[in-house]
Amino acid sequence: MKKQMNMKTIKKIFVPFMFIIVLCGCNKQNLIADLTAYYGVWANADCELVQTEKYTLFFERNEKKITVTLRQNERKGDTVYSNFFAGFVFDTDTKEYEKITYNDESSERILFGDFAKLEDKYLKISQNHKNQKLQLVEKIEICSPYEMPFANTSNIGECLQNWQSGVFEYNLDMDNLYIEIGTNKHVYIFADFPNMLYCRAARIRHNNNGSVFAQNIRLMINAKEKTAEMESDNLKVCASDVEIDNSLFKPDMCSFEENGIYWSFISCTADTIKLNGCGEVYTYVRQSPDDTQVAEWFKYKAY
Repeated sequence: MKKQMNMKTIKKIFVPFMFIIVLCGCNKQNLIADLTAYYGVWANADCELVQTEKYTLFFERNEKKITVTLRQNERKGDTVYSNFFAGFVFDTDTKEYEKITYNDESSERILFGDFAKLEDKYLKISQNHKNQKLQLVEKIEICSPYEMPFANTSNIGECLQNWQSGVFEYNLDMDNLYIEIGTNKHVYIFADFPNMLYCRAARIRHNNNGSVFAQNIRLMINAKEKTAEMESDNLKVCASDVEIDNSLFKPDMCSFEENGIYWSFISCTADTIKLNGCGEVYTYVRQSPDDTQVAEWFKYKAY
């Protein structure tokens, strides 16, 4: 059952999940002007975070609760602010969830440096009445829009990796929210539809035979499924490379294997690639530099 609670109610029930708010004027060393050093995928055993110029997507486990928050970053002069955009708290036992809401603007909008700060090459996150130290797993380089390669049977892996890289704002309507973030090695979804809530973190690897997809965090609520899971040692899994066994690709079916799900190549045109997904055909489309759904472009790095 989907529930919505105001922040006063969450205080009473989910005390460990409250954000630590530091007033902007209290600590000037938290006035961060440049997020370049923060760009990337960060993780520890109980957390995972992907940081871009525009967004911060953060998963955090506290005992039997998993919190996922999406924050938007706002630049004002020489200062970057972190604005709460959407978030949920999942119970790993009951598989129910609560939607996080705020009653005051001061809780929604804080200095970026009050939420995240680099210390000795670690990313320190202040949230849920505790500090988390995350390690850099994958660096992201943000770049200007560029012409992506056209597909042919000899470059399917390169195109699958390239075409899915970046921040994709499919819908920012809070009643039908859908954002994807793809790096060279990871893929993320934050989606809140009327009939489904889906937030996940996964590793992915491509070659000319298709893609291998391996989820390490899955938060899914729909009519057929209730899942709230994170790998027991999220850092170990998140930081490991996906190994591909080409013998496991099966163009006529979706193949669930121990190291991931194999989505096999079916066909392509110059601007589309079709893979055999799970119960359907997945179609990937080449992005153009003027595509308005691509909010941020990431630099391609070959494996």
